[in-house]
Amino acid sequence: MPANLENRDVQAGIEMAWHGSTNVVEVVTREIAFPFEIERCPLPPLEGWSYFRCDDDDKPAGVPVRDTYVALTNARFWEIVHNAVGGSGAIVESAGTLFDRCRRFITVKLGTDVDDFKVGDRVFKNRFSLLDSIDGTTNFYGVNSSTCVVCANTFSVVMGDSSGEFRFKLRHSKNILPKIENMEKAIDAFVGVTAQFQQALNIANEIPVETSDARALFAGWAASAESGISKRTYNTVGRLTGLFNGGAGNNGETLLDAFSAVTDYYSHESSGGEDQPGFRTKQYLSSEFGSAAKKKQDFFRTLFKVSNDAPEFDRENFRATVENGKRVLAAADAIMAAN
Repeated sequence: MPANLENRDVQAGIEMAWHGSTNVVEVVTREIAFPFEIERCPLPPLEGWSYFRCDDDDKPAGVPVRDTYVALTNARFWEIVHNAVGGSGAIVESAGTLFDRCRRFITVKLGTDVDDFKVGDRVFKNRFSLLDSIDGTTNFYGVNSSTCVVCANTFSVVMGDSSGEFRFKLRHSKNILPKIENMEKAIDAFVGVTAQFQQALNIANEIPVETSDARALFAGWAASAESGISKRTYNTVGRLTGLFNGGAGNNGETLLDAFSAVTDYYSHESSGGEDQPGFRTKQYLSSEFGSAAKKKQDFFRTLFKVSNDAPEFDRENFRATVENGKRVLAAADAIMAAN
């Protein structure tokens, strides 16, 4: 099935998702999104190992785990969200399981002034999501993402986080529960970061960029300091330039068009073609939690820096990146012309 929604999986939401398999409901409840509970069972004869059994069909949720592994019940996973945002006007927009119940997620509209905002002709939706696994195949993540409605591009908002890691990431250790109880502070920080992100996009929308400079910007950012620009990267730069000029919502005029070109490519195309097995799932995971997400964050940091909790256009770094791109492109263009 699409999006790795297997026969035992449910994705409940208040509107249909891109994969067309959403159970659309007026209110997303735990009973609808997670129609089962898990029970830990020993795994004889493997001492020190166990698995989680689903109480509705007696089948396992994921692979066996060591007895030291700590998992949250579905009830506790759901409770975490309501303890963190209950009474704030927050709405669960989507929740469910993936990979035959190995993983689960909840996406929340927090009920703040920056849940939805407009920059030029683009509308952005900002949501807080939790991603977890029952069997340890992923950590417990809290991610604040911004989605451009026009082109469905997503960006994990991590302004001011120089580590490139997600702002809320916990291992399934014995200390996971007390750490999760501090999640309210992380959510408060996400709201502030989203406001900064909105400011940055407004700035980007006012900075004109010529196509030649956008191409050089992409090349200077993507080029390797050791070996310059490879043929594959050269082709990627070409695709990014095409998206700058003609991608969904883009007019090839501003820095926001350049940023949108990068988020478009790394949200939808960077993992290969749609004819490749498992492309959609691979692309989604890379875009939201993997290498493509970090690429998008890295490009954003090429353009902006945060000073006194406010975003500023890093004009000096922008110019240096464009100049470097012009140098590597001059050599690459000559080679491509000769061939």
